Amino acid sequence: MDNKEKSTIVKNVTKSLRKAILDGTLKKGDRLIQEEWAERLDVSRMPIREALTQLQIEGLVEMVPHKGAIVTPITRDHIEEIYHTRSILEGLAVEKSLPFLTDEDKNQLKMILIQMEELRLSDEMNDHYIQLNASFHETLRKGCPWPRVQKMVETLGISPIAPNLLIDHYSETQKEHRMIYEAALRGDPAELKAAVQFHIMRTKNNLIQYMEMLNS
Repeated sequence: MDNKEKSTIVKNVTKSLRKAILDGTLKKGDRLIQEEWAERLDVSRMPIREALTQLQIEGLVEMVPHKGAIVTPITRDHIEEIYHTRSILEGLAVEKSLPFLTDEDKNQLKMILIQMEELRLSDEMNDHYIQLNASFHETLRKGCPWPRVQKMVETLGISPIAPNLLIDHYSETQKEHRMIYEAALRGDPAELKAAVQFHIMRTKNNLIQYMEMLNS
């Protein structure tokens, strides 16, 4: 089995486990037993372990000593809280950051944006897209002179689950990234703040819609 085939198996296992958590098949507090799922999905334990690592990053499982993987599903309330809070804090961060962004910073934004636009999103490329997306947002707010606001935004982060669930909205997301970049070029902090907040809240709405579809 080559590396590409192994990667595909891990991606498929991750999708299956993620769906089982999000649609309620696996509920909060359930143990996700590797042997059971390896047998159910007809794979070895290796891709199960790798999938659990990814799901831990996404906040859908917690690795507990002597118990293993415990399901910690994300709920609509979690999404509402995280994205509303992030829209306020990141909007403020980019508003304060913009006057301090250099031409070099704006060129960096352009380079990241072009890479994202040229990317043909697929399971294999998704990790690269997540990294580019994080770099784009980090560059936007790097000039913010308020360290507490910066720290709070970094703590909230960009939900690592969103790009994995919202591939169908990739084109829409890229249009918003382009609008954000153009607002930064025009140098209007209020316009940039509004564009970033719209982008974050639209992502929130799409995530909630996706979860409701799974549970319908």
